[in-house]
Amino acid sequence: MMPKLRRAQEEVLTYSGGKMGVSAVPGSGKTFTLSYLAANLIQKNVLQDNQEILIVTLVNSAVGNFSKEISKYTQALGLPRNFGYRVRTLHGLSNDIVRERPELAGLPADFRILDETEANHILLDKIEAWRRGHSDFEQQWIIEGVDPYRVSKDLPYLLVSIAGNFISQAKDLGLTPQTINDQMERSDSLLLKMAASIYSDYQLALHMRGAVDFDDLIRLSLRCLETDPEYLARLQYRWPYILEDEAQDSSRLQEMILRRLSSKSGNWVRVGDPNQAIYETFTTADPKFLINFLNEPDVISKELPNSGRSARRIIALANHLIEWVQKDHPAEELRNALVRPLIQPTDPNDPKPNPADSPNNVVIDTRKADSEEEINRVCNNVKNWLADHKDETAAILVTSNERGGTVADKLRTMGIQPVELLRVSRSTRKTADFLSKCLKFFYRPTNRFLADVFNLYYRFQIKEEELDEARMAMLSQLILRLDPLEMYLSPTPVQDWRSHIQKTASSDEILVILAQFQTRMERWMQATLLPIDQLILTISQDVFTEPADLALAQKVAAVLERASKNNPNWGLSEFSVELDSIAKNQSKISGFSDEDLGFDPEKYKGRVLVTTIHKAKGLEWDRVYLLSANNYDFPSLQSNDRYTSEKWYIRDQINLPAEAVAFLQRFADGDPLAFFSPPGSATLEARRKYCAERLRLLFVGITRAKKELAITWNNGRQGDQIIALPVAELANFVNRGFK
Repeated sequence: MMPKLRRAQEEVLTYSGGKMGVSAVPGSGKTFTLSYLAANLIQKNVLQDNQEILIVTLVNSAVGNFSKEISKYTQALGLPRNFGYRVRTLHGLSNDIVRERPELAGLPADFRILDETEANHILLDKIEAWRRGHSDFEQQWIIEGVDPYRVSKDLPYLLVSIAGNFISQAKDLGLTPQTINDQMERSDSLLLKMAASIYSDYQLALHMRGAVDFDDLIRLSLRCLETDPEYLARLQYRWPYILEDEAQDSSRLQEMILRRLSSKSGNWVRVGDPNQAIYETFTTADPKFLINFLNEPDVISKELPNSGRSARRIIALANHLIEWVQKDHPAEELRNALVRPLIQPTDPNDPKPNPADSPNNVVIDTRKADSEEEINRVCNNVKNWLADHKDETAAILVTSNERGGTVADKLRTMGIQPVELLRVSRSTRKTADFLSKCLKFFYRPTNRFLADVFNLYYRFQIKEEELDEARMAMLSQLILRLDPLEMYLSPTPVQDWRSHIQKTASSDEILVILAQFQTRMERWMQATLLPIDQLILTISQDVFTEPADLALAQKVAAVLERASKNNPNWGLSEFSVELDSIAKNQSKISGFSDEDLGFDPEKYKGRVLVTTIHKAKGLEWDRVYLLSANNYDFPSLQSNDRYTSEKWYIRDQINLPAEAVAFLQRFADGDPLAFFSPPGSATLEARRKYCAERLRLLFVGITRAKKELAITWNNGRQGDQIIALPVAELANFVNRGFK
């Protein structure tokens, strides 16, 4: 039995050919509508032999969802399962195109694709080599008198961001390293010279590995289409209809690829919501491509304005945000950040009616709180709510993976086991943290680092409910007092740590614990002569007993082995830094996360999920908590706002990644002054784009809630942040009774 359709959905499903653009509000059923449209076209026998409808979507999880939905409808229509369609991400589609004809892309048949982690390793290596010969770069850009230790911890990541953004933008614009370097003598900018030099070295490193990165894959797939008209014609025949999901996140190259593939048939449907474009800061995506497409004269423009996801007061809150931004936002440059249509509730007889409003189902807590106090309030509220809502879903949405890990850890101290959808899971962070601290001690053996290793080692040996924090602290203090440290790590009959420690140890059991740890440390230090993967496995086999922890350790070993081959000069220090970034939720190891798999909140009723607002896109929960709604995480171009991309140690608050990328755009546009424009203008434009994106991120967070929504804020690490301007306006709207 086929589902009942809304009027707006019926209008979209009248499509039979040509270009169509669909603006779909959150919860309007765009996945269902696109899936049904694909099944409907297949039923109409529009396909000839060896033809498919091509559906292009954003993430891998959506590929599975579309395949399942389309298959369900084709079977209901009496059609064969998995017949007449292909679902791909843009990277998956590009891989299909290049793999079929790699010679057109100038690649060997056995080329491989680098993942994000390996690409970052190469960038770090090239950046460190460049820095050694260019100390003048740091002298030019870093403020005098700042703490050099704090700068040294962050600067490599800033330089990776500069180089990574520069390279992605250059590839999107079709600019090769040679094209840029041919003109670089005209510039005296160390920033541009650094970015261009790293781009050249990075591409050479990829070539030496017979590899491409994800940006190359998209660029080269377009080259294949441009190089061989016969190959393009075959693909145009194979895919006579193209349906594009999440079109608000399309990039220049994605649009060029899909335009070429659809140019012969003219059959191209783009569905998206410009108000949910939240990846512009991190990628080359831009909602302008969808907005411009909707306004093209040969495009049929449709809307999916009805949503049954949220209670009416939550919808009213989201709509007020759109209207306030468009009419009354004090920064006129941001008044086009959100666009219509407004969200319309469903009809009462709709198959998916809106949840009923309830008293106080929208709460915006305007009370001042520091970061810890905000988390405590939310976690206590979650604990009380879960006790009475065993059959409902809940999520805590944060603005960073690191803060999400802090929230998840706090919940555990309260006896609540959260579901995590972060960059890496808690078990992965815990494993990576322990191994990182081991490596840190091996290359710098101090009492402090040894105590850190012991602290985590002991936690792996004891069940959490049996852990005695007082005993842990006492054991750590004993290790800190070992002097010299060698008498513990390499005891001799003359110098034995036991005689030193027996004066303060309170029991023989303490000596047994420390003796066991000493034996293992001695064994591990001998194993530091082994390759990094064997060292990791040696430590892991002595410490981990749970299958999941052992499996994670094996993945760590495999990834670090590959990193060591790509970076033969790496030592224990570099491997420790890599694991430390994973432990802090700052980066991930490929294969450690479930983020690319389908996630169904309905499987976790009676539990609370912790994730970022970005990862929450496309999902929904009965109750949603939205944290950190301050003017740092959601700035609005106000004089007291600060921006995460403008580093505190860089002079004049210059956004270096934005300045480097803006140069490329000016250069591609043929601007004769591209090499001579002083820094500053791109930083201001980056602020506008970032603030616009954060308004859309707030909109996405609000529209994840079905029945209840709570928004809180904190005053930041320095205690100088205030409630975000749009959130203050929404709080006034709620206090006025949604009027």
